[in-house]
Amino acid sequence: MKIKSLVLLLVITVPLAAFTLVAPPAAQAARTWTLLGGGGTPDATVSLNAFYPRRVQIAVGDTITWQVFGFHNVAFTGGAKPPDFEIQQGTKRIANPAVAFPAGGKTYDGTGYVTSGVPQDPSKPMTYSLTFTKAGTYSYLCIVHGPSMGGEVVVSDAATGDPAKVLADARQLQAAATKAGQEAWAATKPDQMGNAVNVPLIGSVKDGYSILRFTRQPLVINRGTTVTWKMTDPYEIHTVTFGSGAKPIDYVTPEPQKQGPPLLVINPKIMTPTKTKTYAGTGFVNSGVLFPPGLPGNLPTSFSLTFTKAGTYRYYCSVHLPFMVGTVVVK
Repeated sequence: MKIKSLVLLLVITVPLAAFTLVAPPAAQAARTWTLLGGGGTPDATVSLNAFYPRRVQIAVGDTITWQVFGFHNVAFTGGAKPPDFEIQQGTKRIANPAVAFPAGGKTYDGTGYVTSGVPQDPSKPMTYSLTFTKAGTYSYLCIVHGPSMGGEVVVSDAATGDPAKVLADARQLQAAATKAGQEAWAATKPDQMGNAVNVPLIGSVKDGYSILRFTRQPLVINRGTTVTWKMTDPYEIHTVTFGSGAKPIDYVTPEPQKQGPPLLVINPKIMTPTKTKTYAGTGFVNSGVLFPPGLPGNLPTSFSLTFTKAGTYRYYCSVHLPFMVGTVVVK
């Protein structure tokens, strides 16, 4: 090749190569990440109250789809105080529509309030998708179960993770939490001393579960025994309700409205504890709502009842029907 031709070739190709080296990379295509919320055993003995994983890093423009199992919502509050789950409306106590039903749009930039609402049928998985349009770190929670059931989304200009691996890790975490709950339940038993029996209602923040059962087998006691049901569950509320054979009373009753969604009215009969301290198999006896320990306001966390007559007595938690039922056998 002649020298003049070689020089001309270099003049043409070197700038092209330099341009190729400094050209910006192609923008990363938006991706969808799948996270899990809740879960547990099919019979709802173990009910999970956590998101999996609790922290995820994604890119601007990416979408997260939550698969939610159980009675939960996904709520971003934009840094504001979360709305209360229950509110007073006139003479009625109702589940807050701002929590129970979807609110906000399909995108999130870190401001305002958006939520999935709670599932209309908690026996079926609910999906909720949200696209993130601005870089930042955003906390979210399930308002039903409080800040202990929360998560964090880190949105950056680019995400290097793998959505398939994140989902696989989520499933492993969910399975491990379920196993931890099953092991705890297998090791739990009433504590009996003389004519006093304590029945713990258990859960764990560390492993993110609640146990929606009273005792594994019927509780067999002698006449004159006092049974105390005591909350150690950090997530749930429960009732101890004896209906003496009457139809169980639900905690929430939907009331249709002329416009919009129904009012989810909380039954005042269930909210109010009865004054009776003994039980002989007749009448309506109810603890009222028992709350997780440690909440402000000196809320009730235990309920005691003395059994004065031999018999077999069924009872239930009105919040967690039809799963959470128990039997006391008095000899």
